[in-house]
Amino acid sequence: MFWTRRPKTRRDLVTAGDRARAKGRVKTAVAAYRKALSQHGPDDPHVHGKLAPLLAQLEDGAGALASFRRAAEGHLQTGFVDRALSVYLQARRAFPLEPEFHSEAARVHLVRGRRADAAIVLAQGGRAVGRTRRPEAIEMLWRALGLQPGHVEATLALAPLLRKDGRPDEAWKLLERIEPRLRGAALRRVRWEMLRAAPGFRAGYRWIASLLTADGRRKPRAAARAGASRGTPPRRSA
Repeated sequence: MFWTRRPKTRRDLVTAGDRARAKGRVKTAVAAYRKALSQHGPDDPHVHGKLAPLLAQLEDGAGALASFRRAAEGHLQTGFVDRALSVYLQARRAFPLEPEFHSEAARVHLVRGRRADAAIVLAQGGRAVGRTRRPEAIEMLWRALGLQPGHVEATLALAPLLRKDGRPDEAWKLLERIEPRLRGAALRRVRWEMLRAAPGFRAGYRWIASLLTADGRRKPRAAARAGASRGTPPRRSA
């Protein structure tokens, strides 16, 4: 009887893939992970989670997207919510223009009761998606503001999209709501967007004024007088 090689187990194949990945042999690692899926179950979320970023690295966009989705969905089905979130966060970095991954990451944050984190994810996602898919980005940013009204980054991402969408009045109103409580760089950014939404002397003056002081609020002349008085040594009594 001829000796036959024992078939490799799932663990053998995954370990081989991990070793190849650690050595930078991406294609070898991909082959090992794919073999593990074909021989030991095509829906394994753990293996798909390892495979997806490597496929993205090899510029196999369709394969990477499919593996990211199957990894996240598999973890959710088995109750590993935080693992699913980790997959979605990886997918967001690999595919920043895909609204799905931003939305799903935000949804998992909400399941965990983290509204502020969900708003941050949606604000970042809306800004990224807005480069190519304006309607989806606008919807995503409105959701961020629904979770955290007055969120500065979401407002600053949404305002220019509304302006480009022919809705400058909506953009102005959003910016006007957050402007009174801001200082410094954030105030300058908001006033610049207000100027772009409604060009005019008053908006232009307010933006320029915000550039001339550290906090953007104090009047330039008053700030200059305050600086001069601080620089003048006190008089000594005779």
